Amino acid sequence: MPTKTTEDKKTFIEEARRKQIIDAALQTIAEQGYTQTSFAEIAKGLGITKGLIDYHFNGKHDLITSAIHTFLNRQGAYIKSHVEAQEDAGDKLHAYIESSFEYIEQNRAHFVALVDLWGSFTSSEEKEAFSQAAYDPCRAHLKKIFRIGKEQKAFVKLDEQVMATVIQGAIDGVMLQWVFDPEAVDLKDASRELSEMFVKRVKKN
Repeated sequence: MPTKTTEDKKTFIEEARRKQIIDAALQTIAEQGYTQTSFAEIAKGLGITKGLIDYHFNGKHDLITSAIHTFLNRQGAYIKSHVEAQEDAGDKLHAYIESSFEYIEQNRAHFVALVDLWGSFTSSEEKEAFSQAAYDPCRAHLKKIFRIGKEQKAFVKLDEQVMATVIQGAIDGVMLQWVFDPEAVDLKDASRELSEMFVKRVKKN
């Protein structure tokens, strides 16, 4: 009978393999596009068998869904760690915007893949599911910052949903331009300008 230590080790190894496959899938999509990406191509890049990917994922849709959620969770955790390091609400908003751009710059291939996947959804259900997975946590995080600003009596009265949507839309709008033409966009400059503009907009004079 397997011991708990053995089972834990097996789970750890399997999770590490899933992470490896997900990262390889995103890299392959970034390089070849979603339509050209197959289990065979991903396996070739990793030097493993297609059957090993089949063992961990129930088809391409399962892999892509897992990849999207893993990617979004990583991004969210990165931003959250930077925001929570700040006490002042204005500093938290600065940290949210600046760490968003830092993560984008550090993970170009994954964002190229994400944009390609974004355009691959054909049904309204898929589009809605992606939108909820991508944007609901972002808006919730920003609205939490706004509430802290209100509690600290540092922010003006505002429509939290609208402002959260506008800020995230600005971040993603710059990201899209950078994905398509990285030479045309300086992410650090964009980060600084948006951060200063939005913090000035929400803070009391």
